[in-house]
Amino acid sequence: MTNSRQSFVTLIESYYMAVDRLDTEAIVSHFTADAVMAIPSGNVCHEGHEAIRATYVRRASEVDESFHGDFTHVVDTDNGRAATRLAARRKTKDGRSFDMDCIAMFAFDGDLIKNIAIWMSGENSLK
Repeated sequence: MTNSRQSFVTLIESYYMAVDRLDTEAIVSHFTADAVMAIPSGNVCHEGHEAIRATYVRRASEVDESFHGDFTHVVDTDNGRAATRLAARRKTKDGRSFDMDCIAMFAFDGDLIKNIAIWMSGENSLK
């Protein structure tokens, strides 16, 4: 992958599309094997494919509908980093709805996510 703004934006938005489809294997395929997913606003950290997979398997068992969009991306192509502000909405299988404002900070290794730190308002579904 070339380190272009568009390549990083495409990777980020592809990741969120997989999250919205509740497609755990597609989600995990966006990460390096040793990736770190931190949620500082929830005091949570998941390291590696297995931990990230387990998080999204659990989330899929609880979530009925998911939306991530209205993206604003700031991309640093020279250092392989990006920050994305986005809206997130979800409806759980028990009928609860959540609307959140999120900021995600990404570090990339080639065409994969090496690190992601997610700040979200509202209930953390990535426990």
